[in-house]
Amino acid sequence: MNASIHALLVRIQQGEVEAMNELYLQTKRGVFSFILPYLRDIHLAEDIMQDTYMKIFQNIHQFQPKTNGLNWMLTIAKNTALNLINVRQREDSFDTQEMNDVLDGGHDTYEFDSPIIQKAKALLPEDEAHIVFLYAIGDYKHREIADMLSLPLGTVTWKYNKAMKTLREAFRDEQ
Repeated sequence: MNASIHALLVRIQQGEVEAMNELYLQTKRGVFSFILPYLRDIHLAEDIMQDTYMKIFQNIHQFQPKTNGLNWMLTIAKNTALNLINVRQREDSFDTQEMNDVLDGGHDTYEFDSPIIQKAKALLPEDEAHIVFLYAIGDYKHREIADMLSLPLGTVTWKYNKAMKTLREAFRDEQ
């Protein structure tokens, strides 16, 4: 996967604009799944995903062919999401408690159908939520997630298993 993404980025860098569509089709689920835990809002995540691809295209000249293309893309996605969060924090005039509720998922504008995703959003640390979202929504395998996040496969597997144990315990406690 990383080799084809890298090849597409190089093609875009060389002026093949049509390769941008291929890049989008290959990576959109992963980018979306990566952004969602930051924003906790599907509509904002979709907007930021689109902004990410615009920035990738606008900044393709900065891509270094000897680097990991997917990591470069995910860095742009993360920075774009964090910039939106920072702008909104400066612009919004509601009190601190309301801000904490938003950041903790208290004012989610979209409800996922899956109870496991709901629990993941509410209970898991950001890094574990990323892994669960990439696995459950992005439909990526642990090895692919490890490559995306530049983590050892064992770490991804451990964090995924830890997250799933937390979620199982939460479901068991509800019953």
